[in-house]
Amino acid sequence: MTNRSAIDVRQIVRSLQTDGVTLVENQLTDDQCQQALDGIEWGLQNKAGPQPLQRQRTYEWFREFPIFVELIENPLVIQIADACLGQEYHLICAEITRNEKDNHYLEAVKKTHQDHCFFPEQSDLLTQMQTRMFGFTAQWVVLDIPPEMGPTEFIPGSQRSGQRHTNEIAPSDFSFRSHFPRGSLVLYDHRVWHRGTDNHSETARDLPQNCYALHAVDKVQIMTTCEDGAEIYVPCSELLESGSDTIRKLLSPV
Repeated sequence: MTNRSAIDVRQIVRSLQTDGVTLVENQLTDDQCQQALDGIEWGLQNKAGPQPLQRQRTYEWFREFPIFVELIENPLVIQIADACLGQEYHLICAEITRNEKDNHYLEAVKKTHQDHCFFPEQSDLLTQMQTRMFGFTAQWVVLDIPPEMGPTEFIPGSQRSGQRHTNEIAPSDFSFRSHFPRGSLVLYDHRVWHRGTDNHSETARDLPQNCYALHAVDKVQIMTTCEDGAEIYVPCSELLESGSDTIRKLLSPV
C-alpha cells in the first residue's frame, strides 16, 4: 500500500503481480471524488445500463463529467498498464456501479470468482494466463468504504496458485483490506479470486471502475447492443478525433 507523497511505481507493480491486488492511497482529491459522485448520480438518472444500478461507457459523458475520462487516462494507471501489459493494450470496460443498502447491483458477483468475462477466448491464450497477466481493473474509491458498506473482498496471491475457490472457504482467506479510504485506487488482476459483498449501511456505495487488457481480449463491456440483439463496438468519434494520445489508444478499435 502506497502513499501519494512517495509513489514507487515499481513497488505497486510488484505488489499487483505478487498479490494480484493492491491499494494506493491519496490518489484523488476531495473535489475529484465529488465530481465522480455527481457524475454517478447523473448517469444513473439519465443513462440506460445493463442493470438498474450499473452504467457503462462513462467516457461518453466527457462533456458533462470529464472526470471519467481523467480517471481512464490517469497517468499512474497508464504507467502500471505499460509495466504489466506492455504497449499493446486497450480499454475493455468503463463503468459505474451503486450498491444500495441490502441491494447489490449484481447478485452474481457475490460468488467467489475470477473475472472470466475479461479472459481471452482462445484456448492457447488461456493456458498462457497461468503465468502472465492479461488485464486488470482500476477501482476508484470516491467515498470511504468501511466493512459495513460492502467493499470487494480479495484472496491475495490466488491468481498464481491455480486453485479454485468457492464461497465456502475460510473467511480468513479474504485477507486484503476491509476498509478502502476515500481517494484511493484499488488495482486487481482479473485472475485473482474475489467477490462483492452486501452494503448494510445507509449510504450508497458508488464506484467507478475501468478495465485494461491485452488486445487478445475483446472490448467486452463497452459494446453497444443493436436492434437485432447483436453487440458491436461503436467508437466515440469525438474522443478519437480530439482526445489525448492516451484516450485515442485506449478507445481505438483493435
